[in-house]
Amino acid sequence: MAEAAAHRLRQDIVGGGLAPATRLRMRDLTQRYGVGATPLREALARLAAEGFVLLQGQKGFSVPPVTRAHLLDVTRSRQVVEPEALRLAMEAGGAAWEDGIVTALSLLRHEIGRRDPASEEWLDRYEARHHRFHRSLIAACPLPSLLRFCDDLYLQKTRYRRLMETAQQDWARMLEVHEVLAEAVLARAAEAAPMLAGHIGVTAEVVLALLGEDGE
Repeated sequence: MAEAAAHRLRQDIVGGGLAPATRLRMRDLTQRYGVGATPLREALARLAAEGFVLLQGQKGFSVPPVTRAHLLDVTRSRQVVEPEALRLAMEAGGAAWEDGIVTALSLLRHEIGRRDPASEEWLDRYEARHHRFHRSLIAACPLPSLLRFCDDLYLQKTRYRRLMETAQQDWARMLEVHEVLAEAVLARAAEAAPMLAGHIGVTAEVVLALLGEDGE
């Protein structure tokens, strides 16, 4: 029950269902999710350890605010760890890993083809396909802890994209970028890891611009 509660809470925080700086009061959460206080406390503690929930002494739990400093931290951390996970995956990956990348890219292409950026349901599906693609690139990395860290950082970045409503406009270009990246990874090209780091940086620039210089 705690795991299920953590999953639903994380989804609502990442997707914007729970707004930044929202106090997470136990009574409200039990009504919202239909779960008892004990599994909710465990879920909140787990999410606090992952950085998706803020614990402030006597003030209790809350949804973290969005700030330039935090987004830069997440982006730069991803640029350090994800390319390394990719390098390890390219060394260790076999046919099953390659098939996973091809399948994930195909699913992403299909989802973009039926896009409806005004639909929250479609955005959820698109984000799931996009996440699956990025996961597939590093799936053969033999370090589970590194993979989990990459996953957490990815979701932190997704939260900013969803909150700032940075729905991609040039879908053809976005798809092309992912196709080129997949091609380089499947070829075990030396430039694949720097390409991934650059891609992570470019997507953050849009959100940083929307946050503006006044973002804390």
